[in-house]
Amino acid sequence: MNRKNRWLLFGITVLLLSLLGMSGPRIAGGGGESNATPSNDLGSLSWGVERIEAPQAWERTTGSQDIVVAVIDSGIDTTVPQLAGQIWTNPGEIAGNKIDDDRNGYIDDINGWDFRDEDASSLIGSKIHWHGTFVAGIIASVAPGIRIMDLRFLDSRNLFYGSDWKQFVAAIDYAVDNGADIINLSVYANGKPPLILEQAMQRARQHGVVVVGIAGNDGKSQVCYPAKYSSVLAVTATDREDHLANFSNYGSEVTVTAPGEKITSLFPGGVAGTSSGTSFAAPHVSGTLALILSSHPGITPSQAIALLERTSVDLGSSGNDRQFGAGLIDAGKAVASTS
Repeated sequence: MNRKNRWLLFGITVLLLSLLGMSGPRIAGGGGESNATPSNDLGSLSWGVERIEAPQAWERTTGSQDIVVAVIDSGIDTTVPQLAGQIWTNPGEIAGNKIDDDRNGYIDDINGWDFRDEDASSLIGSKIHWHGTFVAGIIASVAPGIRIMDLRFLDSRNLFYGSDWKQFVAAIDYAVDNGADIINLSVYANGKPPLILEQAMQRARQHGVVVVGIAGNDGKSQVCYPAKYSSVLAVTATDREDHLANFSNYGSEVTVTAPGEKITSLFPGGVAGTSSGTSFAAPHVSGTLALILSSHPGITPSQAIALLERTSVDLGSSGNDRQFGAGLIDAGKAVASTS
């Protein structure tokens, strides 16, 4: 095949993929290191948990079982021993009877739903990527008493495509309709999503669900969608020296910052390892918000966000700034606050 024909074939392939929805936005996979080392002690795994003063918060609460964080991601290995006790269980569903007991439109959705394979579990069908389990492990480390809802959206390569927006919206709506208090979205899109996604985010906020997103991992002065939406909390990432991580995007939409460089968490199978990304800063925020909701019964989502910001440690320029927002979150101060 000559060069002209090869380029023609390439162009036709790209066009076909585009028509099939296979050239759309990509997930932020975290990036960086992934050197796995065995560990059975989730609570002491990550320096980030210490840095946000989570152990100080645990003197008052480790989180309430009534607080649910939905992880819309690449799927969670719900069999990991360190996570098994924290996985949300649908109280209205009976496992394995193949009946939609709670009439929510999903059959046997015991721990959530797999919107990638359209089945009841992330562990059925196509192989999950490690990213979702890693995110869940961080949330579990920060707030070991709360429950985590598994909503798989990303494929085995940790990606989603231009044909997937309706599934994305369905995952958000599921979280809202089935009792999630917080949605962790360690996901970003290349470009502006369609209006239906923004509307789904707005519905979530209107129903009292806090949505936590990520600024992105391109090191640019530009927050990526969906964190760019005003209805989503945009989170940047810091390193051990409280500097903005060199990969972290930033911008005027940033709400707060959290540790995101060389974070330790769990991979599928229960093995521990480290990785970096704003993907792993966001679950520190989600876990802290879960502790705030647990320690302040009756607090509204807006009040919880205000408390999160007010108790954050100011970094960079005085006051809110484009790199750190209100500052580095402090779970200990937030939980101890009486205001």
